[in-house]
Amino acid sequence: MQKLFKIYYSLSVCLLLLFNSQGAKGGTPVVHVSAKPTWLSVCKVYDKRPSARTIEKGFFYTLIEEQIQVEKQADYHHVIKEIVSETGIQNASQISVGFDPSFERLDFHDITIWRDGKPLNRLNTSKFKVIADEQDLSNFIYQGSYSALCILDDIRKGDKIEYSYTLTGRNPIFNGKYCDEVYFQWYYPIAHQYTVLITSSQRKLNIKNYNNVPKATITDTNGLKRYEYEGFQIPPARDEDGQPDWYNTKPYIQISEYNDWAEVVNWALNINPTAINIKGELGERIAKLKAKAGADKEKYFREAVKTVQDEVRYMGIEIGPYSHRANNPEKVFKQRYGDCKDKSLLLVSMLKADGIDASMVLVNSSIRAHIAEYIPTYHAFDHAVVTANVNGKQVWVDATIDYQGGKGADIYFPDYGRGLILKAGNNALTTIPPSKTGKIFYEDTYKIIDEKSPVTFTVKTTYTLNEADDIRSRLASSGMAETEKNYLEYYGKIYSKIEPKDSITVIDDQDKNVLTTTETYIINSYFKKDSATNKYMVDLYANYISQQLPSISWRTKAPVSISYPLNIDYTIRVLLPGGWDITEKNNALDRDYYHFASHYTASGDTLSLAYSLRYLKDNVPVNKLAEFKADIKKLNDDGLAYSFSYNPNAGNEDSGPTNVNGILIISALLIVIGFIFLGVYIYQIETPAIVFSYGTSFTPIGGWLIFVAIGLCLTALNSGVVLIEKGYFSIKLWNMYASSKHEFNLKFLLVYETLGYTILMCFATFCFILLLKKRDILPKTIIIYFAFAIVFFAVDYFAGLTFNNKVAANTSLPIFIRAIIVSAIWIPYFKRSSRVEHTFIVPYPPYNYSYEGPDAHKEDKQ
Repeated sequence: MQKLFKIYYSLSVCLLLLFNSQGAKGGTPVVHVSAKPTWLSVCKVYDKRPSARTIEKGFFYTLIEEQIQVEKQADYHHVIKEIVSETGIQNASQISVGFDPSFERLDFHDITIWRDGKPLNRLNTSKFKVIADEQDLSNFIYQGSYSALCILDDIRKGDKIEYSYTLTGRNPIFNGKYCDEVYFQWYYPIAHQYTVLITSSQRKLNIKNYNNVPKATITDTNGLKRYEYEGFQIPPARDEDGQPDWYNTKPYIQISEYNDWAEVVNWALNINPTAINIKGELGERIAKLKAKAGADKEKYFREAVKTVQDEVRYMGIEIGPYSHRANNPEKVFKQRYGDCKDKSLLLVSMLKADGIDASMVLVNSSIRAHIAEYIPTYHAFDHAVVTANVNGKQVWVDATIDYQGGKGADIYFPDYGRGLILKAGNNALTTIPPSKTGKIFYEDTYKIIDEKSPVTFTVKTTYTLNEADDIRSRLASSGMAETEKNYLEYYGKIYSKIEPKDSITVIDDQDKNVLTTTETYIINSYFKKDSATNKYMVDLYANYISQQLPSISWRTKAPVSISYPLNIDYTIRVLLPGGWDITEKNNALDRDYYHFASHYTASGDTLSLAYSLRYLKDNVPVNKLAEFKADIKKLNDDGLAYSFSYNPNAGNEDSGPTNVNGILIISALLIVIGFIFLGVYIYQIETPAIVFSYGTSFTPIGGWLIFVAIGLCLTALNSGVVLIEKGYFSIKLWNMYASSKHEFNLKFLLVYETLGYTILMCFATFCFILLLKKRDILPKTIIIYFAFAIVFFAVDYFAGLTFNNKVAANTSLPIFIRAIIVSAIWIPYFKRSSRVEHTFIVPYPPYNYSYEGPDAHKEDKQ
């Protein structure tokens, strides 16, 4: 916490100095008003609206126009948005334009509200508030960017808001070379989009299209080349939860004036030269490191890396040219802060000072190896790292990572995939070899004395390589007290009566880069007594594994990102007097993108449940999602849970593969038994016979009633199958919900559906028996049955919505709709059908003379 306080304090002081500096240069940036540029292409009027069903948040864009004049370094924007509801007034009644006043000028040309076809001028510079909008400030990056915000007065439903402005100026760091990305789809519906790129006929631009870009109309007149793109009725873009950062389905173009990567390398080297003849504090530090390392280059390398990583905090002031230009290494070391390029250039300069060949490398931390799909451009990168040749070994270093362990050149490097090494003569991206990745070993041990005594619960976690780096950094940031509090809260969701026994111990071997934490707790009321069997029950669940499995919706149509290079071994040990009698069990799932294995065994008084999970790639492709989803369901339903019973007077028993939820099974059995008694009772209630003439024959079962009989059979069978196959009676499903923040809601739905399907199965069976017996009470009974089905599935569906359980709601919605349709067909049929009236006439008792005659069963009586 002290470290965080120092960082925030330094940040505040730095920002205060920057704001004061801005004030000394002329105060807050302003919004200018001017006429529209004269170089604009003509955008034709288009007045068709998008489909009402596609409109979100109460408004849509009638027009989004963007015209880019490369030679004048100007970007013209023209926007019209239409308010269709009160929600739209809330969401669209403000205008916000971001700009960097260090090199950009903002000119507004008009702001017009169109109401009932009449224009209302709302352009008033006094209405604008220009505010700093440092969106990356939480990441310790200050860019000097601002937003011009205008909150419009008196906006009403049906209004059209039209405004236009031009941003003039380019970052001088690019030396007049133009690169950009232009998108043709937003996250809102657009009725008309018009984009124009205007450049000199002599300027060569490389353009690459992605994802069905509108066809460009190219004209060349008066020395200017125009690329016109026009689209109509463009639907809103959709990003899916969990999709990889590199996955992009929106149409866009990349524009670059660079012809190859060598030109990008030369540009970057020119603005970020390695420091030579280093003096001051940095020169003194280099001299000390040289003296300490002697001729050992590897030792000097490691000391230089530690100096930059741990003594120079991460903080970037990226105003104007410094968005891409690094600060002088002497300055960075003296102020003890810098961003990725500052720290990388500092490290490169320190390494070269001792004769180690080192270079900065530009990478993309989000799309990683997918930068190979880009055309040469400085826009391809968002991060800078270092590569060095240490005693003939090529080593890669991320100078922004702190608390890294390991010896010499043995250091972890993230899987950035590809990078551009800033070295004279380099003309291509380099494939970065994958670094050896670390592993996490979880060991949960439960030491049980007897069924009533508190259980000692020990958690030993071992982290290696990059996993050790990460946990070392987190422990330093959070502090031990906060860490202990967070860990206790985590286990408190599983065991309500848990308390710490000792403080967390940490053993950190930085040379081997292995860090081990040990937690010790006491759990009271560990066992749950089963009143039916009088045994003590325990449910175990591999929560650490389950938490690494993503949630995949049936609607997911994009690749799903996974936590590569995750590698976990998780072992649960239970020490229990009396020994174990279990069947050894193995399970494994090998896929192209992940590997899972489990092994259950016992020896003496120790039960061991061993799990392992390793992700082999960073995402699961679309064509493998069905398989992955099925695997996740299988693991959550059966592969990660284990239950056992403890009998103090006998050996301990393995619960076997069933792992049943005893309470739900008993509840379902009680409903079945109760329904049998109720059914017999109702069946034997005497009913008055319908009066028929002696000898009258009644209609046999046939016609549409055959479908009713089949439907009742299928409903009864399906209800039973659903209860078994979907694991309603599995304790594993119950335990899976134990650590969820929606535990009560999920368990309520589980109990409700279990009992509901049991009743539905019994009800359908009872109606089927009445149908076969042609009982006179069937019509009324089956109408009640259909009504019950509607109510049951309706409550199930709306409970899912109320509890924000979209999966449950989406599953029950089609069943609910089907129940309504079936009831709408058959309830009127059973009320009005003459076949029903003449078929179901058998009363109780069946030998009722009022319709069979006095001699109908004479032979039976004799």
